[in-house]
Amino acid sequence: MSNIENTRVIQGWRSSRTLILGTACLALFTETLLYGFVVPILPYMLEIRLHQNPSQTQRTTSGLLSVHGFATLILTPLIAAAADRTPDRKIPLIIALLAALGGTILVALTPTIWAIYLGRILQGVSGSAAWIICLAMLTDNAGEGRVGRVMGLSMSIVLSGTVGGPSLAGILLQWAGYWPAWSVPFAIILVNILLRLITDEAPKKPTSHPPASRENPSTDEQDCSATDIENTETSPLLSESTTPRETTRQDEHTATDIPISFYYKMLSDCRVLASISSTTIYSIIIAGFNTTLPVHLREIFNWGSFTVGMMFLILRIPAIILGPLMGWVRDHIGLRYPTTLGWALLSPLILCLGLPSGPEHHGKAFFITCLACIGCASTLVQGAGVLHTITILKDVETRKPNIFGHRGGLSRVFAINEVSFNAGLMLGPLLSGILSETIGYYKMSATLSLICLVNAIFVWNFFERGLTHGEK
Repeated sequence: MSNIENTRVIQGWRSSRTLILGTACLALFTETLLYGFVVPILPYMLEIRLHQNPSQTQRTTSGLLSVHGFATLILTPLIAAAADRTPDRKIPLIIALLAALGGTILVALTPTIWAIYLGRILQGVSGSAAWIICLAMLTDNAGEGRVGRVMGLSMSIVLSGTVGGPSLAGILLQWAGYWPAWSVPFAIILVNILLRLITDEAPKKPTSHPPASRENPSTDEQDCSATDIENTETSPLLSESTTPRETTRQDEHTATDIPISFYYKMLSDCRVLASISSTTIYSIIIAGFNTTLPVHLREIFNWGSFTVGMMFLILRIPAIILGPLMGWVRDHIGLRYPTTLGWALLSPLILCLGLPSGPEHHGKAFFITCLACIGCASTLVQGAGVLHTITILKDVETRKPNIFGHRGGLSRVFAINEVSFNAGLMLGPLLSGILSETIGYYKMSATLSLICLVNAIFVWNFFERGLTHGEK
């Protein structure tokens, strides 16, 4: 094989769909792993490395986990706007991964409590950027008619990161030590950066008008000069449909009014609000478990990081096993019934989770059983919010084609879901941490149980009865 042929083979591999999709999925896996990886290690970091009073561990843990969601909640719209203006996604994703590496180094070194906060902020911002960029990569490179399947596969990989983070950290901390545990996320981030340097993704194409006209839509001189260039001696003096100034006004409307009308149209729909509620409350519950379980299990059962990691594995592994089955169920009966059932089941299960107060009377077995049942029930509600929002978007666009522009509003649906989920990541640690400290773990569980019950009623009333968009 000649050098030219070798070069073509290598170039073809670098730009292959498989490598691009694999790189995006690995980046999503890394960001979800980083969020939960620190959870079982935090008590060790705060009490052993920083010599903090154990009575302050729960409060500090709540703050460190909530700041992750707060940073992403604030910066996600800005990151999305910047990503839309960047034709090449390679550099932004590399920057995001480098920021994740820097944040992880700060957290692992644990020089001061404020350095950990800064590290968590860097991890949150980089994770939000990676989510936006990688979802766009997956959508653009999935191929015609394969977006749903590719998204389903990517979410399974994301769940693996969610499961693997706390579980892996707890196991490695107890079996190998502090720095061997942190070597795993460092290695994964470096592999991410290497793969992103290797991949050669084609820059995304402009949607309609050149950037100059989009950035300065109100400058009549530029529009007139562009029109003069396009007109020839054989062209009619007036367009059959619109004049240049009318075209300029239409461009202004497309560039400025459509984003506003999208969010107004979608957020004024009660069905979308039900989707947001489902996404946010699910995120609150997951973040609440991350915040309270390590301290609570140490207090009532005297469990260490390894056992806590196993509890997170029990909580999350059902989602990986039952996820494909749940996708099949949703495709055949829609979202309303399984999602309502999921929230209705989570309400008593979360309440029962707060009942054990010690190892006596089979408290450990009861707690583990409740946790496993919560993991199974959560598969009924996980991802339902974003799928329902996409279904509503398809319904609106079917009734009024091009209402959100000729490329649709799918990316903005992802932004709505990202902000909703990050709001839960911010509120979950604060709510669960404060309630657990002030009124106790059982009453905190009762509060979350009531929220789940109310949301079940909300979902039953406003979720669509029909099939998801993937079945249409």
